[in-house]
Amino acid sequence: MLAFTGPDVLVAYERSGGFAGIRERVTVDAAGTAFVNDRKVTLEDEEMRGLREALAQVTTTRSSTRGCEVADHFTYALTYRGHRTTRCRLPLDWRAAVTRLEALARR
Repeated sequence: MLAFTGPDVLVAYERSGGFAGIRERVTVDAAGTAFVNDRKVTLEDEEMRGLREALAQVTTTRSSTRGCEVADHFTYALTYRGHRTTRCRLPLDWRAAVTRLEALARR
C-alpha cells in the first residue's frame, strides 16, 4: 500500500465528515499510481498532466477552522509540496485539484 506521505507521494487528499460521516482518501504518487480508499488506480498521462496543472494553482497552505462551526460540515485535507493543510471551506485555489482528485474517488 502507498503511504499517505513520503518521498514518492505527489499529493494526498482527504475529505471527511458530512451527515453520513464519510471518509474519502486519495493518494497519488509521482509516477501516476493512485490509491483511492486503498484501491489502486492508474492515471493516464493526460490525467497526470491535468492534475499537476491543477496542483500548480494551489497556494493556500495554512490550515483554518473557519466553517468548522457548522454541523455536519466536511473537512478537507491536502498534503502537497511538504504542507498538510486542513480546511472546512474549500479554498478557491484548491477547486481544480480537488475536482480531479474526487473524480478519481468516483472511479
